[in-house]
Amino acid sequence: MPSVAQIVHFTASKGYKSGSVSLDGPLAEVKKANGLKQSYVGYETEDDTVVFWVNDWVSKDACDAFTKQADYPRIEAGSRPAFGSEPTTNYVEFEDTKGGLGAPITEFVTFTLKEGKSMAELEPLVQKLHELLQGTPRFHGDSWALIIDKPNAYHGILGWDTVQAHWDAVSSGPLKEVIDRVKLIAEVWLVHAELKPFSG
Repeated sequence: MPSVAQIVHFTASKGYKSGSVSLDGPLAEVKKANGLKQSYVGYETEDDTVVFWVNDWVSKDACDAFTKQADYPRIEAGSRPAFGSEPTTNYVEFEDTKGGLGAPITEFVTFTLKEGKSMAELEPLVQKLHELLQGTPRFHGDSWALIIDKPNAYHGILGWDTVQAHWDAVSSGPLKEVIDRVKLIAEVWLVHAELKPFSG
């Protein structure tokens, strides 16, 4: 069932890294919101100073309604001590988030069109990647969609047992061939994170 992932990442503050501040309070408030399916939090594996916070909403309207409620500024202020940088946020309407967000390791990847290139060139390659990934060892599933309000960027969430499982899968063969073709059309941003569902 489609849902909208609110994907936030930021450099952790010193307080967050030391454990003297946390996101538990804001997460508990968000979890009570109408239309929230699940929240996930975890560190990026390539840079353990970067935190990913992903809220999986039933729709963008549900997320917008939450941010417009009267006490939202208080909730937002409660999360600020965890931020060591301004957060980057993307909204993506995925067909299925379970395989990507529920895995031990989540790969976040963005394909942003290079100048002069088109979605007509990129979309078939994204579809081919999706098809080739099915049945890959230690793979949990993927979902791809355009970033809302960024029509030149595709975002994917992919689930793996480990980071190495991902690199093993794409280091050679048909998957690598398709990715090499993508790189001719789009700039690739790719990181992994070890997310945990918030259960407080």
